[in-house]
Amino acid sequence: MAYAPGAVVPRWEWRIFAPSLATIEVGLPGLAAAVARASVEIYLLYLSGPQNAKIRDNTLDVKRLREVDRTDLELWEPVFKAKFPLTRADVGIAFAEWQIALPRLDRESYTSDQFLEELIGAQSALVVAHVSKSRRSFEYLGCIAEFVRLSVDSIHLESFSLEHEEPGRILNGLRRLGLQSRANTNYPTALKRALGLSDACLQRA
Repeated sequence: MAYAPGAVVPRWEWRIFAPSLATIEVGLPGLAAAVARASVEIYLLYLSGPQNAKIRDNTLDVKRLREVDRTDLELWEPVFKAKFPLTRADVGIAFAEWQIALPRLDRESYTSDQFLEELIGAQSALVVAHVSKSRRSFEYLGCIAEFVRLSVDSIHLESFSLEHEEPGRILNGLRRLGLQSRANTNYPTALKRALGLSDACLQRA
């Protein structure tokens, strides 16, 4: 599929989570040379859907799950990114993506703290998850690969992912690594499970 120059290109993603991925880590060529980047992120977990929304580097970033193919790969499309303070229009876009009625907006703009405390905190369908990460990114067979150590609510996990605009590249990488039988799990789903929110998600869906 061809995209116009400068267009935001959706990428297919495959990701796994576990308390330890040591056996995978030792077999990843290129990982040893990758520089670790630490970050503290705030995920906004929508209990009635798979939307991936997070705050990192004082920026709200929202991605939409566009498609799941027959091999269980997921196509994620970036739909919104804005730095704080958010305008009323920015807030409206975020709430529209969650399909939640826009609350009364008493401010012309919102800092991240105001956004979280006054708007997100009042929503029963949204849960705030504070996540610390140590991320190492590298290239594997043409794919964007990332190995992550993360913690959420004192729960420690490791994650490995492959991303590319062409799903065949990812499938080739998974076959080479012997991971083609592992279930694909995205960040919102993994964090909900770690926080014990799976049942709530199913009840609200």
